[in-house]
Amino acid sequence: MKSFDDGTDGRSLATLPPKGRLFFNGKFYSGAMNGVHRVADRLLRELDALAVAGERPAGWDMRLLVPETDHWAPSFNAIRAIPQRLGHSQLWEQAILPFAARSGALASFANLAPRGHARKLTMVHDAQFRLSPDSYPAKLRWGYRVLIPRGAMSSRVVLTVSDYARDSLMTFGIADASRTAVLYNGADHILEQSADGEFLASRGLATGGYCVVFGSVARYKNLAVVFDAFRRSALARIKLAVIGTSRETLESAGLVPPPQAVFVGPIDDAALRALYENAHCLVYPSRTEGFGLPPVEAMLCGCPVVAAPAGAVPEICRDAILYAGMDNADDWVAQIVGLAGQGLRDAKIAAGRFRGASFTWRAAGVRLAEILTPLVEQRD
Repeated sequence: MKSFDDGTDGRSLATLPPKGRLFFNGKFYSGAMNGVHRVADRLLRELDALAVAGERPAGWDMRLLVPETDHWAPSFNAIRAIPQRLGHSQLWEQAILPFAARSGALASFANLAPRGHARKLTMVHDAQFRLSPDSYPAKLRWGYRVLIPRGAMSSRVVLTVSDYARDSLMTFGIADASRTAVLYNGADHILEQSADGEFLASRGLATGGYCVVFGSVARYKNLAVVFDAFRRSALARIKLAVIGTSRETLESAGLVPPPQAVFVGPIDDAALRALYENAHCLVYPSRTEGFGLPPVEAMLCGCPVVAAPAGAVPEICRDAILYAGMDNADDWVAQIVGLAGQGLRDAKIAAGRFRGASFTWRAAGVRLAEILTPLVEQRD
């Protein structure tokens, strides 16, 4: 059973380091990179960096239980990786992980956690699988409806990414609000790489001559209203750079992109920064978001934002962005055209940079260490 070992080598709790032991659920490292996995990875990196700098969680015995093979976990300095056979599977997460982490606290940052571990923190990013169930495949939707509440309701502490998300988790009986803490995401990763100076030309885009949108077939992303707006004559000369999803995928889902849409494909942060820094604006029509990372990234890059006043976006962005009616294409046209006015544009860029600066990964790491302290340093 060595591959399920927690690293104690048979030692008793009496030999634990004086400040306690913390295990991390690293199952997410076996999956493809997505928004949830990126947040989970970044939080681990921040805790590792804080420990190396001598700040809390310095002195904790931190261990990452990670799949034995086929994972993308980085090398940490203060966090010890312990490979786990079957560590990529639900069987491991639900049945074996509680045993492997039995000698300390357990932190899971990617929505799912085992019910069987008593002293744990679980991060549930949002309640989208209940708010917009038709945006998820049936198997995934029903799996989430069973497993996420089981893990959250049995946790000492639940983390989520906004007050809006906390209220949603409470409304659907996923987590008790009295045990749920808000941990805002960071967004300053977008400034860690220089903008790709050749990306715009490679896609036929000119500075100020396009808007940015994230492509998705999920219904709650509400792309139809933006596509409708860009078919209006007032926006005919502005291209729409669609990130991620292809034209064919959108059309197969019944969405009709406007003629001037440019599909830039999946991109890295250097290309994304280039898009933000040179765009007329980011358009973000989502009907519900637990946090809404792209608007914050855009604000940090000096890109104005037009968004639907929905989900956590008003909480996160406040008055630093413009808002357009969720289903009102004419309103989207008016707000996008309005950003051609230099006074309004300059004001929103300045407000956006100021507001965006509030969301750093270091601040998230410091806050997370504070939340974890009573759990990790507890003496049973």
